[in-house]
Amino acid sequence: MAIRMNLQKTDITVEDMLSTEIIVNLALIDILIAKQIISEEELMDYVGKIRLEQKERSRGCPH
Repeated sequence: MAIRMNLQKTDITVEDMLSTEIIVNLALIDILIAKQIISEEELMDYVGKIRLEQKERSRGCPH
């Protein structure tokens, strides 16, 4: 069942946007794990890799 979003101009706070993004990300992760598309271990490996890449970028280190 698809849900249509109302795309009329609405004031949304940054906090609301971030909260919604977190909820969507958690839902997607739950679906991927439930369908055995990715394991929790693989997810944590990717998270660690992304964090390391972000730290390197913030330090100005080349990839």
